[in-house]
Amino acid sequence: MPDYTTPEQIEEMQNALARERERIRCGAPRCSRRALISRIAFGALAALLIACLASVYVTKSRGEVPNVFGLYLFSIESGSMEPTLGIGAVILSRAPRDAAALNEGDIVTFRTTSGDIVTHRIIAVNRHSAAVSYTTKGDNPVSSPDPEPLTPERVIALFVLRIPLT
Repeated sequence: MPDYTTPEQIEEMQNALARERERIRCGAPRCSRRALISRIAFGALAALLIACLASVYVTKSRGEVPNVFGLYLFSIESGSMEPTLGIGAVILSRAPRDAAALNEGDIVTFRTTSGDIVTHRIIAVNRHSAAVSYTTKGDNPVSSPDPEPLTPERVIALFVLRIPLT
């Protein structure tokens, strides 16, 4: 008995591999169904991602703050919220259900009257008859309260969580 593979054995192995490839390609409906489902899922996910990116691009080109499914990503660019949120921290925020019903202690992102976007904590809720406004301040101990009261229509988002990137 030879201790090497004969040409006939090699040919039989090649034929067996070819038959198995053909069975997988044509004759195994479960495999082809799975492949079809995974291709459809991948295509749908890719289309959703492209739609989200296009939406963000169009929104930013109009000068608005982009969101995806009501969620916003903001980057902290100053030390006013340290030590809670350091410079460069990325936060996830959501649109508030009712901007007139926020509470003391909530961290909000809002647009100042000059158009800047700021993230600070509400330190006081001011109720004047039917109108509501908020006094805001950064968490940094050297920060002082913001000079202008925050009105509900300027609130963009309510802090949800800090995304730990570093």
